[in-house]
Amino acid sequence: MPPVTGHPEDDKSPRVLSWDMHGDVEFDRIAPVYDETRRPPSSAELQTLSDLLVGCRTVLDAGVGTGRFAGPLRARGFEIVGVDLSLGMMRRARDKGISTLVRGDVQHLPFSNESVDAAFMAHVLQFIADPRPLLGELGRVARHQVVVQLPAWFERPPSSAWREVRERYRELAAELGYPLPERGKRYRHTLDDLSSVATPRAVRVVSGPPPTALTTDERFAWWAKHSFGGTGVPPEVHAEIVRRLRGEHSFDPSDRRWPRESRFVAWDSKELRGRA
Repeated sequence: MPPVTGHPEDDKSPRVLSWDMHGDVEFDRIAPVYDETRRPPSSAELQTLSDLLVGCRTVLDAGVGTGRFAGPLRARGFEIVGVDLSLGMMRRARDKGISTLVRGDVQHLPFSNESVDAAFMAHVLQFIADPRPLLGELGRVARHQVVVQLPAWFERPPSSAWREVRERYRELAAELGYPLPERGKRYRHTLDDLSSVATPRAVRVVSGPPPTALTTDERFAWWAKHSFGGTGVPPEVHAEIVRRLRGEHSFDPSDRRWPRESRFVAWDSKELRGRA
């Protein structure tokens, strides 16, 4: 790892570590709408996570993003250190009171061995092809616990209808003069995948709100009100694309009726060290 030197950018930016690193452009782009287009952690999820972190004080949130988990954990008395590549996302975390923010790659954490009590990670694994080195890195920096949130959708690929609509959106955006940048590749890691790295000490399943079967009209009406991931498509162009998609596609209302569950997978950190 190259040497790092800490320096606060300015009083309007999160504290960062400076080295030769490219920003996470995809998440900088969606930072303004990220929280508004995603369900916040439920009280049951936060309580389960807090229970798994009992006895820990300092918690590294690896891939802190906008602080969706970090903010509530801080309110529960944990001292949070957030690390992320996206300055845009961390600026929103700073607005929620997360003051210790470090710009860094979760696969090469700029922290010494056993420098925090616990490490937590949510919504990051889908960007990592091989979870083994990443889990080993979390185990390296955590003295006691490593906890990873594993959403239920990891176990179920998106429907072919949704993939078709997503690709058609890109085609229409380009046709209207707003070609979208390529979306980063996603990976789906199951509980069995993570357990093959090291046997977890605990797996907690938290049920989300009951699934809602939206009609085609309801789904497109919701989508029309939301920016397409903050891609820079103007609202009026987005609305026109959605209008065209509505005329071309329909959905089976049961298509997304799978349980909205989260699994929190916890390890003793020593079980993950050296799992590269």
